[in-house]
Amino acid sequence: MARLLLAYAPPADRAWQTLCWELDQRLAAVVRRGGDPTIAAIRLAWWDAVLVEGDRDKGRGEPLVEQWRALAPVSAGPAAERLIDGWRMLASPEPMGREDLSTYAAARGGGLFALFAAGADPMQGDGVERAGRLWALWDLAGHVRDADLARVALEEARAFMPVWEAGPPAPTLKPLRLAQAVAWPDVVAGRVPSGFSPRHYGRLLLASLRG
Repeated sequence: MARLLLAYAPPADRAWQTLCWELDQRLAAVVRRGGDPTIAAIRLAWWDAVLVEGDRDKGRGEPLVEQWRALAPVSAGPAAERLIDGWRMLASPEPMGREDLSTYAAARGGGLFALFAAGADPMQGDGVERAGRLWALWDLAGHVRDADLARVALEEARAFMPVWEAGPPAPTLKPLRLAQAVAWPDVVAGRVPSGFSPRHYGRLLLASLRG
C-alpha cells in the first residue's frame, strides 16, 4: 500500500514520504521481534535519541538516519516522537483497551501523518490528524491476532469520518486522503482487512480520480 500511495505524492515530496514509511516499518520491526519488552524499549529509546533529541553521536552511517538528517524539516521532531510513542504502546505486554487504542491512534497515526504533512499548510492539521488516526486503527485491525481487539479498533475508527471527500487543498496531502479512502469502507462495515486486496486497490483508483 505504501508504494502505491507514494505514486500519488508530488515528486518534490516523494523522497521524504518514502523515508517516513520506511521509519514506520523500522519501528514496526522492533515490535515484531517480540522477546523481552525491555529490549524493545531500549531500541525504541535509541530512535528517540537520534530523531527527537538529535543525538549526533548515534546513528552515524545508518542510511535511514543519514537521510533523516538530510531531509527532515524542523517540525519533524515532535511528530517523530509521537510515532515512536505509538509503537512503544504496541511493544508493551499489557492488553490494550479502548482508551489505549485512542492514545495509540493519536500517537502512531497522528504522528506518522503529521510527518508526511511536515511543511504543508498548518490549517489542514485537523484533516491530517483524523486521517492518521483512522488509518492507524484500520491498519492495526488488519495485523493483530486478537479478533476482539481488531473489532474494537474498527469501532473506535468510526469516530474519524473522512473530511477530504473532494480532495485536500495541498497536493502533499493527497496520499493521506487516499489512505483514508481505502480504510473507511472497511471501518463502516466492521470488516477486518486481510492484506491489500483487489477491493482496496479499486478504492484507491476511484479515490485518486477525485483529485
